[in-house]
Amino acid sequence: MIFLIIVALFFLIPIAEIYVLLSAGDAFGIWPVIAACLGTAILGGAIIRMQGAAALNTARKDLNEGRPPVDSAVDGALLVVAAPFLMTPGFLTDFIGFCLLTPPIRRVIGRMAMRAIKRRIDKGNATITINRP
Repeated sequence: MIFLIIVALFFLIPIAEIYVLLSAGDAFGIWPVIAACLGTAILGGAIIRMQGAAALNTARKDLNEGRPPVDSAVDGALLVVAAPFLMTPGFLTDFIGFCLLTPPIRRVIGRMAMRAIKRRIDKGNATITINRP
């Protein structure tokens, strides 16, 4: 079922994105739309860089204090997910990317993901392997 949802989104998001871009182009003109797409990509890249560095510093601090860096790892993973959305031209993907950049929204999504992972582990449907050199 999840696979079908992902495949549907893979086709529906680009179609919706093209529709929104064409509508925005009709309303505002092509150059403002291109400028907005480039501007959000540049701004998103800068924000990801800052927040990624902050997540890395938090992970280092947690490790130095003997705590597992779970929250900062989840933050970093969601930032990695946000990056392609922000670099893809379009307003819908930018909206999704900027939502993932917003710390309160990222925390909610992170908690949901951690609960889903915990359920899979508890049911025995997931395996965690740690390879040490």
